[in-house]
Amino acid sequence: MAEGTTGQASARPLIPGPRESRPPPAKMRRPPAARVAMAQGGYLAAFGLWPILHMPSFKAVTGPKPEAWLAKGVGACMANIGAALAAAGARGKVARELRMLGISTALSFAFMDIWYAGVRRRISPVYLLNTAAQLSFTAAWAFAELREKREARRVPEAAFA
Repeated sequence: MAEGTTGQASARPLIPGPRESRPPPAKMRRPPAARVAMAQGGYLAAFGLWPILHMPSFKAVTGPKPEAWLAKGVGACMANIGAALAAAGARGKVARELRMLGISTALSFAFMDIWYAGVRRRISPVYLLNTAAQLSFTAAWAFAELREKREARRVPEAAFA
C-alpha cells in the first residue's frame, strides 16, 4: 500500500480558482446604503466636532462668528446625526428612518449653504464646498437605493453550481 504525504507542505503555491477569485456574495458584503451611511456619518461627525474642538481654526477657514455657541450647537447636532448614521452603517442595516434622516440632513445643509453663501452672501463662500459634498451624499443615497432594489430582483446564485 502506498503512503500519502498529507502532512507535508506542497512545493507549489495554491492558485485560487475562478470561484475563489470572485468577490464575496452580496450577503457578506456591506450593503450600499450602509456604505453611504458610514461615509456621511464620518463626514458629519468630523465636521460637526471641528468647531467644538478647535474654534480658532474653524473661524480661520469659515470666517468670523459673532456667536460661537451657535456654531458649536450646530456642530453638536451634526456630530450626533453623524454618529447615528455611522453606527447604523457599521452594523450593516440602515433603517428607512435613518436613510430619510441622511437624505433630509444633506438637502437641508445644501439648501442653507446655497441660500446663505451663494444667494444672500451672508456667510463665507467656502460653505459652497459643503454644498457639493451634501449633494454628493444625496446622489449616493439615491444610487444605493437603486442598487439595492436591483439586487433584490436578481435571482440568487446557486450554492453548488
